[in-house]
Amino acid sequence: MAQSMKMFSLLFRRQIRRQFNTASTYRYGKDKVVRVRFAPSPTGFMHLGSLRTAFYNYLFAKSNNGTFILRIEDTDQTRIVDGAIEKIIETLHWAKIYPDEGPSIGGSLGPYIQSQRRELYNKYVDVLLKKGAAYKCYCTKLRLDLIRKNAVKHGENPRYDNKCRHLTEKEILAKTAERVPYVIRFKLQSEDHQPFTDLVFGHYDVDIANYEGDPVIMKSDGYPTYHFANVVDDHLMEITHVLRGQEWQVSTPKHLLMYKAFGWSPPQYAHLPLIMNSDGTKLSKRQGDIQISYFQDQGYSSDSLLKFLTLLGGGYTQTEDNTIEYDSMCGLIRKFSVEKMSSNPGHVDFEKLEQVNKVYLQRALQDDADLVTDQAIHILRKHLLSKDSGQNLDELLDRNYVENILLWAVNDSRINKIKDLTGADWDFLWSTPTQTQIQKLGENSNIDICDFLQTFHTTVSQTTNFQEDMLKEVLSVLAKEKGVQKKSLMNILRVSLSGSKIGPPVVEMMSILGKETTLNRLQHAEQCIVGVKHINKI
Repeated sequence: MAQSMKMFSLLFRRQIRRQFNTASTYRYGKDKVVRVRFAPSPTGFMHLGSLRTAFYNYLFAKSNNGTFILRIEDTDQTRIVDGAIEKIIETLHWAKIYPDEGPSIGGSLGPYIQSQRRELYNKYVDVLLKKGAAYKCYCTKLRLDLIRKNAVKHGENPRYDNKCRHLTEKEILAKTAERVPYVIRFKLQSEDHQPFTDLVFGHYDVDIANYEGDPVIMKSDGYPTYHFANVVDDHLMEITHVLRGQEWQVSTPKHLLMYKAFGWSPPQYAHLPLIMNSDGTKLSKRQGDIQISYFQDQGYSSDSLLKFLTLLGGGYTQTEDNTIEYDSMCGLIRKFSVEKMSSNPGHVDFEKLEQVNKVYLQRALQDDADLVTDQAIHILRKHLLSKDSGQNLDELLDRNYVENILLWAVNDSRINKIKDLTGADWDFLWSTPTQTQIQKLGENSNIDICDFLQTFHTTVSQTTNFQEDMLKEVLSVLAKEKGVQKKSLMNILRVSLSGSKIGPPVVEMMSILGKETTLNRLQHAEQCIVGVKHINKI
């Protein structure tokens, strides 16, 4: 499975290159090939926001014939989740977002995991120390807590007071001799601050030194902070554009000051608008329904989820009538334009996602029914196992049976996603009615149910034309012969097949169940009723 996934990944990347290979590579600045990165922290698993960031970086890279890099930012060693790196890579592959460079495939500017780059960070911290752009801070946690509490008490924004910036050389030597623990802070200089043009939000000009104290760039455990490692890695990996969430926009002036201190040219920045809940509240990583695993379990396709993200973040010309158009990954890449991105927050509308997924599910069945069937079997198995129906799932999830169900349900717009097939209305697809359900048929019924079931069973078993028109005709004939309403016979069949009085039309139910399953369930129902009659006589 892993080998086949690797091969599919390689073939897909080649297809993308062929689609967008041009005579001259698109370049920014002085002969710079576009290079972007997705840099998640392995402190949890991917959610809607992180997938959106990865996807838009991928779109930007591929639409400009550039390079997409995966970098793992694991400098906060206390919060790392086991297996998170592997899950991030697996999720990207599920979404058909394949890095050109990264931990699992390498590259010329690695390593691509920050904890493996500590020597580089030590080297560049020394550069800032020698330049006088950084300094050692010996303040204790107790002192920092007191500063924070005092600021809160007076309604002020908590900020470090830069005390250690002004230590004399003699004081520093004394603390070094005493081996006092320290962190390294970067000097925020107002005279060095510079505005920048955000590719999404436009002009941005904030003097960060007026609002924050000098930030820590190297912690006492020897690991760099996000801000410092981010700048060093982006420079060394030759990143030309940074596309990240809007919440990082306030940190950009700080990063630009670091670039200036090193004498480096910064990348261009594009901050992606916030993603909000439908009620306007901010999405939380703790929400179960924004985790990518949730969408996978529900049976949403990766293609439809990515299309849905484009409706939240822009980058495309929207249709005037707001209809949902199908786009392949190649189509999304070809049509993407950063100039068309919206600065307005996107609101998660799950009803819209359902509509998108329905469109994509219909298209996927047309293009590759075998692949969709395999995916459906995997999802259905997981949810049916949780129901513990006692059924043999290997027999129940027969490929032909599942494919027929998909074609029937999807093409008639009965479902929006795969998991819908495990809802109460569709229980008849996966479970035989119980004796308790069937014995209710005999209550207050003037019809000889056993006789009807036996006659219908015999008639249907002898025909080779198991089609809806034929089934309707058989029911009409039997209703006339027995002098009963056709509706009454339909109700008997419905309960015999599903154990329920709700669901799709009975003839459709029989059609999708197939001849063999239909006959087996009718026979089972007849046996249950006979058994009840026998018990009542006793």
